[in-house]
Amino acid sequence: MPFLIKKKIAVICSISMLAVVGCKPLEAPVEQVQRVQFVNKLVPTAIKPTEKISVVKSQTATEFLCKDDVVIKVQRYQPKKDTKSKRRTNANQAIALTYGNAKHTLSPVVAKVGGKKYSNIRWTWFEGLDGIAVLSDNSGNILASDCKAK
Repeated sequence: MPFLIKKKIAVICSISMLAVVGCKPLEAPVEQVQRVQFVNKLVPTAIKPTEKISVVKSQTATEFLCKDDVVIKVQRYQPKKDTKSKRRTNANQAIALTYGNAKHTLSPVVAKVGGKKYSNIRWTWFEGLDGIAVLSDNSGNILASDCKAK
């Protein structure tokens, strides 16, 4: 008996819900209109000059005049300063060497004799303590000799 009562209540509830939902008239969806505002005034924008110009890498360029009037340009990148200790972090940085129309970045190498030596897979650049520099290729051929800074 309780089962029949529960079944009748369930049927009555479902019929009443269908009646309530089915009685509501269907409405057409509201059309959405986008409103665009037009600005008639042209506002002049003033260009303010920048007061601080930051340079990503500071570099210095030195030109060397070699035998047979060969000019070699060496760009030395300034090492970044450590903000905490206020000192230079790496004093021996890479250089960019331009010889003819070719430009290569050379890394510092330990020199056996006094001076600075830079090299990559193609070239070797050696600056002696006397101020004379030599550029050679990887097979030992001298490309430019007796180079002196201008």
